[in-house]
Parts: sequence; structure tokens; C-alpha cells
Amino acid sequence: MSIWINWPPSFTLSKTESFAESFPKLDPAFCAGGVSPATEEYNCFAWAAGINDKRWEPDPFFQFEWPESASRSFGRDSYVEAFQSLGYSLCNDGAMELGFEKIAFYCVSGEPAHAARQLVNGNWTTKFGDFEDVEHVNLECLQGPIYGEVTTYMKRVRA
Repeated sequence: MSIWINWPPSFTLSKTESFAESFPKLDPAFCAGGVSPATEEYNCFAWAAGINDKRWEPDPFFQFEWPESASRSFGRDSYVEAFQSLGYSLCNDGAMELGFEKIAFYCVSGEPAHAARQLVNGNWTTKFGDFEDVEHVNLECLQGPIYGEVTTYMKRVRA
């Protein structure tokens, strides 16, 4: 795996006009590995849950996949319930713990705006909306006006 020096051509999000403003802390040096093709098929919450063939969203009109045991609201508790249905429980931080997989919720005004999943190597993986998913070395690099800050961590035993 290599750390990026420049944005790879396959990372189309980096070519959008608002990219630098939206992700002021993100730099190629914080990213590694390959880039998936851009797709609208799944979103960051599905990706964090390990799902790459449908969107995961608690919309009240049932347009998207969401665990039946979780409430359909955009509040933090609904997302916690959804990931609890997958065996996750709340934890204190995103520090690497042997044998555990972690997720982190980025929140804006108390509502989850984004999720990232920790990889076995300690890095994180993120799906940028309808754009690509990438591997990044820390959570702080995505904090900013679009995703807010990480406020919630959850973990489960790694399969």
C-alpha cells in the first residue's frame, strides 16, 4: 500500500469546485491505497456497515434500506440503533483495538452526516457520498463544514 503524493485521477471528488472548501484538512498524504469507482448505489453509512450494494438511510418514506429495529429519524440515536443491530456497541474512541472493528460518526448540529469504518491495519475507509470510497490514515482529515466532527465511536468484534 502506498501513501498518495497527489490526488489520483480516479479520485473525481478532488476535481470538484468545492472540494478544498468542503474538506480543508484533507491532503493526499492522508490517503492510501486504491480508489473505488464512483457510484450512487451505496452511501457512507452502508459502506461503514460493510454494505456496497444499497444505500442505508433512515428516511421516513422507506425509500432506502434501514434495519427494522432502528427508528427512522436522522438523529444520532437512530444511527446508533442501526449499528447496534449489526453487533456494534458504543465505545470511547477510535484507537485501534486488536480484534475489534470500529466505526466513527461525524456529526453536524448533533446529526450524523458521515461515517467511516476502521480497517484491520488501523486506517479508516470512507465513502464520499456518490463519489468514491478511499482509505485515510486518520479521522481528523475529514473534519470540516460538510461532515462536521467525529462525535461518536462504536465497535464490534472483528469477524
